[in-house]
Amino acid sequence: MGKRIFIFLCFGIFVTFPNLVLADCADLGGFTSFSVDGNTVTLYSGNAPSVKFDADCDVEPTSKLQLIKSYVCDGEELLVDGSKCTIMNIKSSAD
Repeated sequence: MGKRIFIFLCFGIFVTFPNLVLADCADLGGFTSFSVDGNTVTLYSGNAPSVKFDADCDVEPTSKLQLIKSYVCDGEELLVDGSKCTIMNIKSSAD
């Protein structure tokens, strides 16, 4: 009986908070450069792309990106030219 309640509870959390359960995360620390295509930012470690994410703000090729913390998940923020910007749809290149 306890196992059924646990399964039902887990399913309820998944249905109620799908972004919490399905959130992607990546380590952004150590990027050396970036490129921008629309609102999609690709971070590079050396010459290899390491992380790609969408931003809810304008990021220009000359923008200054500053990390608030190095390991981030969907919905967290970074600073773009000194203003907070939300990271969405983050994907590691290893995925």
